[in-house]
Amino acid sequence: MEIFAGSVAQSDQVFSEFTEVLDSVMGDAEAPGESCSAYNPYLVFTCLPASIRHQVLQLALTYMCGVAQLSTGAYFLRRDFFPSIVSLVKTPEMEQYTFEAILLLAILANYHKSDAAKLNPYLKRIRESSDGEFMRKLCWASNFALHTSIKAYQEISDDSVAPTLASSLGSVITRFRPDRALSFTTPNIPRDKFKDQPTEASVVLLPIYEFLLPNPLFPSVLMEDLVSLADNNISHDIPLPCTIISFASYLCTHASSTASPRSIAYASLSLNILLAFVENNMVMEFITQTNIPVIRLCRQRLPVLQPPPRPTQPPICSVLDCCVLEVSSYTNCIWICYRIVWFLQNRRLRLYYDWTDIWNSIIGLLNFLASKLDTLHTTGGVELLASETIRFLDLALCTSEAYLPSPRAMHELIYELVRSSSVLRKQESLLKSLALPCPSNVRSSFGNDPIEGTLAHVVKVTEFYEEKVTQAGAGIDIGNAKDVMKIIAAEIEANGLHGARELPETTPMQVFRDSFHTVYLTAWFMHSSRSQDVLDFARFACADVLALMP
Repeated sequence: MEIFAGSVAQSDQVFSEFTEVLDSVMGDAEAPGESCSAYNPYLVFTCLPASIRHQVLQLALTYMCGVAQLSTGAYFLRRDFFPSIVSLVKTPEMEQYTFEAILLLAILANYHKSDAAKLNPYLKRIRESSDGEFMRKLCWASNFALHTSIKAYQEISDDSVAPTLASSLGSVITRFRPDRALSFTTPNIPRDKFKDQPTEASVVLLPIYEFLLPNPLFPSVLMEDLVSLADNNISHDIPLPCTIISFASYLCTHASSTASPRSIAYASLSLNILLAFVENNMVMEFITQTNIPVIRLCRQRLPVLQPPPRPTQPPICSVLDCCVLEVSSYTNCIWICYRIVWFLQNRRLRLYYDWTDIWNSIIGLLNFLASKLDTLHTTGGVELLASETIRFLDLALCTSEAYLPSPRAMHELIYELVRSSSVLRKQESLLKSLALPCPSNVRSSFGNDPIEGTLAHVVKVTEFYEEKVTQAGAGIDIGNAKDVMKIIAAEIEANGLHGARELPETTPMQVFRDSFHTVYLTAWFMHSSRSQDVLDFARFACADVLALMP
């Protein structure tokens, strides 16, 4: 304060005038030109060229990222910059600076977000905004920046080449490994090649996230170009939702291989954006039922992600692929998969997708948790992950007839459970060893049943079909997969799915409640996890924005 204001006593006046000048220069673009000769010093600023207004915007952005969460940033909360930022973005000669303007808004919204949310006016402004034109400019600038970030990955390793025989064979073999979810490697590319990725421009994910979650209009604006693409099936520009999904695949692919906190923070935020997608019913109605040209996903590690069999498919298939790729934010991936399956079965929508990859990844995760328990931190997060994964598997099993595309897909699900029955049995001892003191009024929002009962149901169904296979004299190894599948198929076709049961028709993960009577553990943990993810990302966001400044 002494450096800027000369003394602490004068700081309030100096910083108040500082923010007032910045606000006046950036905003009020529609003031008449003759005001340049007026005596009011702030009206003079309305006649300054776009380059000066741009420099002032950069000054505000540099200042807020420089002070981070220090107390002097609070002066930007006393004065509402939202109208000036919107005015700047919507001014034709200033729209080229939209990228920096929306970054400033996101940085302001994240100032002391966790402990002073009610005091931050920008959170309310974002939540209540109904300016569709401004949101379209935000989408346009974000799409351009994320395209640049994707190209940076592709320039390091061109992943558009058709798969070779060796990579295809490797993928087929690896998909049958129980630890598939943890077996990815980057083929023939030194790990440090990606250490500086993603590019700093990727920080634009933050304003997307800030608008997507609380603002009811923004998801509709976000989907406009995707709807146009589906209607025309031809587009020179890839819509922002497709770009986000594509970029998320690159982030998830390399987050674990580089193991840098920055790359993991970016991957976590991208998954939170995908989670916001699948939690929105309007978005889900479209991305689960509308075919568009296949979204290009990252194919820069083994096993290589196989291209879809058809040139068009619903975007939700690519979201599921991102969950298969991700190996660091397991809980977010489980929540995304759970919400997708719940929505599909609730709407009775059959999704044509290679679900085997999902089942292998889920069972591989459970096997990892059971075999590596001694090295895992048992602070409650592992217990929640194990519980929610089991609940997801139970949902997928109980509702399989409603969302799987064919009887064969259901047979494959049962086969994967039978093949991995030993992994499922290990979960009982895992849950006992992870058991933490828990109030009786705490439960998961995935369902009301105790997790032990849910696991028992999955194991009971698995053992039923395992016994049928054993009685028929077929081994339960990969070599006899064809015979095992025939036995399972014959049993289901004759008697239906054994142990099928109805689950509560409650929407998962939609309500966060913390009252005297009921606490939804999953919703609470999700709220806490999201807040922490954004808080972690905000630290890197400030550094990346400063790196972009001249």
